[in-house]
Amino acid sequence: AALTLALGTLLLPGGAAAAPSQQEVAQAKNKAEALASQVRAARDELAGISAQMGAVTELVLQAQDKLEATQKELNQTREELAATQDRYDAVAGRLNARAHDAYIEGPGSDLEFILGATSLTDLSDRVTFLDAVQQSDADLATQVESLANQLAAEAARTAKLEAKQAALLDDLRAKRADLQAAREQQQQLVDRIEADRREAAALAQKLSKQRQAWLKAQLAPTTSNGVFKVCPVAQPRSFGDGFGAPRFSGGFHLHAGVDIAAPTGTPIFAPFDGVARSSYNGLGGDAVYVTGSTGFVYNAHLSAYSANSNGSVQAGEVIGYVGTSGDALGGIPHDHFEYHPNVIPSSWPASSYGYSVIDDAINPYPLLAEACY
Repeated sequence: AALTLALGTLLLPGGAAAAPSQQEVAQAKNKAEALASQVRAARDELAGISAQMGAVTELVLQAQDKLEATQKELNQTREELAATQDRYDAVAGRLNARAHDAYIEGPGSDLEFILGATSLTDLSDRVTFLDAVQQSDADLATQVESLANQLAAEAARTAKLEAKQAALLDDLRAKRADLQAAREQQQQLVDRIEADRREAAALAQKLSKQRQAWLKAQLAPTTSNGVFKVCPVAQPRSFGDGFGAPRFSGGFHLHAGVDIAAPTGTPIFAPFDGVARSSYNGLGGDAVYVTGSTGFVYNAHLSAYSANSNGSVQAGEVIGYVGTSGDALGGIPHDHFEYHPNVIPSSWPASSYGYSVIDDAINPYPLLAEACY
């Protein structure tokens, strides 16, 4: 809404007062271009945030995989620890049962087992057997207890690793959430600037069309299809509103055109369909006229003619090349451009020097601005 002008006052002839000025049109276009640049910058930043988010998302997935593997390992260790604890409890139970039986029955039971030997060899074997049984149970209990301790230590280490990985995963998830929020906020910014850009572009287009319609209306009835279909000079080029500037070369006179500066050899185009005619004079040097349905244009200070400098031409065909011939010799290469309409409009924008019409030439700057910008 801030970009919208009060267009009700910018009515065309037949409706009211005035059309948008060239400056207003240029300002509207510049605003749209500036917003377009902001949109590109905002989208670049959005792409950067999305890239960061993608990288963090990959880290989250990797951390989840590691945590799941650690949890699986921890569960397996805990299951092995439980099984080992059961084995230890069984062996310890046997040892406790034997100790209990020995206490209840007294030392006689083992003694009876020994005294029941039928020979000296049998006696030795029985004593060795009792010692082996007791030692085997004791060794097994020690081994099982040692394994249980190892598994308990492994479970503790794995639990610490699990906690560390879970904390890392939580941190990564928090970072991803922050990036997600930043991306959504940046997307909203992109959408807002893009909406402003579209509004500014629509306004610039509307003002430009109003400006063009007004200019065409000023030239009626000589034309109803516009004046310059193409810009008369190729890029790179530059020009200002110099119509009516005082000139002293060849005697004092007012500048009856606009100088379009460009490097020597830059192509000059026919701005509309018509008939081209080459010419030469002391001030303008090598020159080319193009006469069309609305009037004629005059291009001076050429460096060279082209194959289309004489005869029928279509808009956009090369009729010559920028140079410094005539009184421009030694100066900045440019095309001295004039427009002489068949009918002088009753109202036409004045130049920065205050001139709208000089003899039968009108200020071409508004038409050039529309065709070249």
